[in-house]
Amino acid sequence: MAINRKTNKLPGRRAAGLLATALMLAAAAPAMGSACLGMQVHAHRGAASAPENSLSALRAAYEAGADGVETDLQMLGDQRWVVHHDLNTGRVVQAGAPRPVRQLASADWSAARMKLRGVLTDEAPPFAVDLADLAADYPQQTLNAEIKDLAPCGQVQALVGQLRSAMSHGNWFMTSGAAGNLRCARQADSAGYLGLVVFDGRNAEAAGANGLTRLIASKAKAPKLDQAWLARVKQDIGMPVGVHVDARTLDANPALLSDAALMKMPVFVYAVDGDAALAAALQRSRQHSGRWPSGVIVDESAAGFCARLR
Repeated sequence: MAINRKTNKLPGRRAAGLLATALMLAAAAPAMGSACLGMQVHAHRGAASAPENSLSALRAAYEAGADGVETDLQMLGDQRWVVHHDLNTGRVVQAGAPRPVRQLASADWSAARMKLRGVLTDEAPPFAVDLADLAADYPQQTLNAEIKDLAPCGQVQALVGQLRSAMSHGNWFMTSGAAGNLRCARQADSAGYLGLVVFDGRNAEAAGANGLTRLIASKAKAPKLDQAWLARVKQDIGMPVGVHVDARTLDANPALLSDAALMKMPVFVYAVDGDAALAAALQRSRQHSGRWPSGVIVDESAAGFCARLR
């Protein structure tokens, strides 16, 4: 959906409906002929040249021509939404001693500084309002915003209202691994696309290698995403809805792309093991189903990733 907000604004609900329709059409037919074989390519937490989830990283990804940027949202203790992936500070954001983001206040977040590969920078971590202001300037590219943890329903609905108000172009969507967050978002926006992020327990160590995550990974089985499961997702969250899965999950569910297309549900794919593993999984899936997914979430440039598939 490419609406120039300076010359042809559309109401947020109408614009969101157009984005959802475009995603469902992409899911319903074999993807062919576009810049990356019909897939949207979203930059994972922005460009690698700047701290992940920083405004500079997200802006650089937009400027580099990605179809969208994927980023992460969670709440501070005073209920302001911020852009951050980890549930604790320390790895990317330095705000004193490492502690849960939920224990910080807005003043703590404003005083914090971001790290790039462990080196402290002068950049402050963004609030969600900063992210929305940035995305408003790129109406032809999608903001893909994931809520990282379960949040109070009223706060999720307030976030939907905040994003919709700031981005009148409507070219954004929300995802979460917590279905409850998406049910709350649906109450606030009946037309917008929502994506359920499916956790594969075999990847538990990606959250941090320790005894517990190793145990979880060793005992976990691949999630079973068949037509019955997809139907339950549609019933629980409401259309338009899709699923966002890891490459290993896609490998374990070779009929997923075909089943989802029949049900007009988009599928986005990422890979904990990196872009090479993602490309290999997509090629295996293509051989089985004749399809590419609706979109991918990658660390490298869109052009670099798409070259892997040609």
